[in-house]
Amino acid sequence: MSKLWIAIIVILVVVGGVWWMKNGGSVSFPSLYTSSPTASASKAPVAGGTQKTATPAPTQALSYTQLVQQFGSNRIQFDSTCQATPKSVVFKNGTQILLDNRSSQARTIGIDGKTYSLGSYGYQVVTLSSTNLPKMMNVSCNDQINTATINLQANISGQ
Repeated sequence: MSKLWIAIIVILVVVGGVWWMKNGGSVSFPSLYTSSPTASASKAPVAGGTQKTATPAPTQALSYTQLVQQFGSNRIQFDSTCQATPKSVVFKNGTQILLDNRSSQARTIGIDGKTYSLGSYGYQVVTLSSTNLPKMMNVSCNDQINTATINLQANISGQ
């Protein structure tokens, strides 16, 4: 009888793990990327002509709700039609923003020549920086270009 219970528990754990991963179980572990228009990191071409960014640094796991609260208006959200909200925004150099995919489809987000892969209902934390300021950064979503514009300004206040 105990072997039957062990088999049932193992099956439940496997089914639960598959369900958890299928329903975005990995989205609670955001990745930090640095978006530097002048970065010298090597880029590897991938299918479709897009480029991958550097390997993400480990971060502290926060829930989606906590990230939304933490980043507040420092967030660009992409809807089911790849439209960005807000369409135009101003950030200070060195600001971390949250790229937020609110679609059941994976998205490839481009910011000033760098690409970020967001899974279904996924998100990513990105640090915006440039040595040439002010800088207008175009944002794309999949094959849609100019879905948003970021005006990156000098951070003279140090905040």
